[in-house]
Amino acid sequence: MNDLPETTEAQVRARQLGRAKVMAWLLGGFVILVFAISIVKIKMGLHG
Repeated sequence: MNDLPETTEAQVRARQLGRAKVMAWLLGGFVILVFAISIVKIKMGLHG
C-alpha cells in the first residue's frame, strides 16, 4: 500500500540539519541587511 521507502532517522536528521543551516544563513543575511540599512539611514540623517 505504501510504495515510499522508509526514511531512516539519520536521513531525517540530515534533512533537518540542512534546513537549519539554510535558515541560519537567511537569518544572518537579514540581520546584516537591517544593520546596513540602519547605518545608511543614520549617515543620511547626520549629513542631511
